[in-house]
Amino acid sequence: MKYIKLIMLFAIHCTMLEMNSQGTTANSENNTMLVPNQEQVYVHANSNLVFVGEYLYYTIYCLKDNTGELSDVSKIAYLKLINQDKEVVLNHKIKLTEGIGDSNFFIPSSIPSGNYKLIAYTQWMLNNGRNYFYSEDVTILNPYTSDQAVFRNESKVDSVYFRSKSDKQASKAFSGMAPLQLELDNSSYAPRETISVTIASRSFEGLGNFSISVRKVDELETKVKASAAEYQKNYPQKSSIDGLILPEQRGELIIGRLTPSDSLVSLENKAMAVSFPGEDYLFKIATTNQKGQFYVNVNEDYNAEEVYVQGLSKEVENYRIDLKPEEVLDLADLKFQTFKLDRNMESVIKERSIFNQIENAYYGSKPDTILIGKPNEKFYGKGTIEFVLDEYTRFPSIKETFLEVIEHVWIQQNKDGKQEFHVRPIAPYVESGKLPLVFVDGILILDHERLINLSAVQVKSVNISRNQHFYGTTTFQGVVDVTTFKSDFYKNYYADNLLSQKLFKPNESKNYYHQSYKGELIEEYKRLPDFRYQLLWLPKFKMSKKEENIEVYSSDIQGEFEISLEGFTNSGIPVSLKKTFIVN
Repeated sequence: MKYIKLIMLFAIHCTMLEMNSQGTTANSENNTMLVPNQEQVYVHANSNLVFVGEYLYYTIYCLKDNTGELSDVSKIAYLKLINQDKEVVLNHKIKLTEGIGDSNFFIPSSIPSGNYKLIAYTQWMLNNGRNYFYSEDVTILNPYTSDQAVFRNESKVDSVYFRSKSDKQASKAFSGMAPLQLELDNSSYAPRETISVTIASRSFEGLGNFSISVRKVDELETKVKASAAEYQKNYPQKSSIDGLILPEQRGELIIGRLTPSDSLVSLENKAMAVSFPGEDYLFKIATTNQKGQFYVNVNEDYNAEEVYVQGLSKEVENYRIDLKPEEVLDLADLKFQTFKLDRNMESVIKERSIFNQIENAYYGSKPDTILIGKPNEKFYGKGTIEFVLDEYTRFPSIKETFLEVIEHVWIQQNKDGKQEFHVRPIAPYVESGKLPLVFVDGILILDHERLINLSAVQVKSVNISRNQHFYGTTTFQGVVDVTTFKSDFYKNYYADNLLSQKLFKPNESKNYYHQSYKGELIEEYKRLPDFRYQLLWLPKFKMSKKEENIEVYSSDIQGEFEISLEGFTNSGIPVSLKKTFIVN
């Protein structure tokens, strides 16, 4: 069923491309018909005001804009922190799993105090206009610099001072309407005490996907945050654009183009090799269309910082290879809410700055952990032969190593006097004279002498596949896959027909640290200070039964704290719940 859906969506894309090529453009009235499966995103961030040295945590929900249900179209979302000069300060690409993704911005001390915007979107959304994105105001305060003029300048936009009581009441307005309830076991707690939170669904309609933040409420809160129930108010009117921006439906979409020196040369059906090198490398093949464009979908995890692209055949040696940059956004209409400093804030700012420095100093004792992606399977499949060279007699040269150790592979000269590898096919297939695909640390080596001249001392292992591989109009007999000890051969590898470009890669997923003082942990953490403003961040909380319980531990900071739950039920109902308690 999913396969049929992909085909239908692709057919719609092709129709739209044809319409655009004929000069047909969509207006705001018929845009809904021309762009199917339209999306919107909502971002639940833990705060609207962040000090440098703190984390801005967020969860992004990608939703069908007509139902509010999680969208299965886009697999990638983009989040950017924009300053008042309309410049991108921090930039994230996030993988979406079943319509949800999460990460965090660490705010470095190099970022000045100021009024910022957090914007978020998917590429598919930009078909409704290049300004069609979610936006929310964020204030950043850098107390380690004397330049705070941005908070003292006059502005036509209303400034924000302290969070008022009416603001707090407004932030709780949706609690009574939601299909979920938040309950605490008490209204006040001592430092380092267990806070028991019960989340109950009034019916099975309350089951769904949510994110939970437990954080101190202080006088510096800049405004009432946009809730899940109100997120659509942040969007402009839909408009049209020239051309079509394709959705990233099967992971990251990398788009490239071949440009020949001779305009009469055919651009179609040229096989392009795309390498994401390293120890756990990825290798992709893409074929160009009539315009010389090629598309690479990447849904796997990878560690590479750069991508390497080259043509598989010599006929494209004189072609220029380019990769399409990020889509351009229209930021002209962004209006920033301003924050104004007040002398009464001095003690609050000083205390929070000190506590942040202490928490950062002890970060090693309670760190977040990055989730390691699962290893990628080799593109050439199973049935390979691996030779770990330390298990054999070591030979100084690659030539001797392949002659004495590596089976089913030999080196011979071609008619131009150049040496090439050959791999023996599996019987009953006969030798065809076709060359194998040769890799070193994930980089495809078209000039085999580059491998032959490599010192064998650097080589850790060699994998051999004897199967045939077909890409475009090119056939390869087998694979020779060489791994060095450092897996970094690509760092010093250059070739005439090779494009290397830094990747804008998705953020790694994290498990966020949850402080606990249960049992023996009371003594373990007894001597460690605990000045957490953020008591808990659960970016992906799935409500799968009618009642769920979570435990939070208060810190040494006293005052009013707030539990904020945002998200959407399985049927698309927005939920925004808030509950406060006191630590004293």
